[in-house]
Amino acid sequence: MKMNFKLTKMRVIFIAFLFSFISQNTFAEGVLMDVSPKDNSVVALNKFDNKITLAFSGNVSERSPSLVVVDSTGTRVDKHDVQLTIGERSILSATTFDLASGRYAIRYRVVPEDGLVVSGICRFELKNKEVQP
Repeated sequence: MKMNFKLTKMRVIFIAFLFSFISQNTFAEGVLMDVSPKDNSVVALNKFDNKITLAFSGNVSERSPSLVVVDSTGTRVDKHDVQLTIGERSILSATTFDLASGRYAIRYRVVPEDGLVVSGICRFELKNKEVQP
């Protein structure tokens, strides 16, 4: 009976250790949490404020952040003024020139503290008329 109790106690300790290890590693750093304009959204041209903002979880490092906005022909339309604000949610932002109706893509890249590169593309469209929510 004592041996059985020791095995059970060891199993409980092992499972607790396993869960604590898993829970610490499930919160990845540098995950894209929010983007404005939203990915695959259609935005009324008169509502677009010429600001692109991406929010990341965790600690994003200041090493080589990148944010580029291009139109449907691949022409760069941002003002090359990318800014990174580091915090609980790190914010990567840039502004664009006045844009016409059309489709646009946001290409981004950040390096979290763990050293893994996080990159991706978000798309949005601007339209002249009011867009229904």
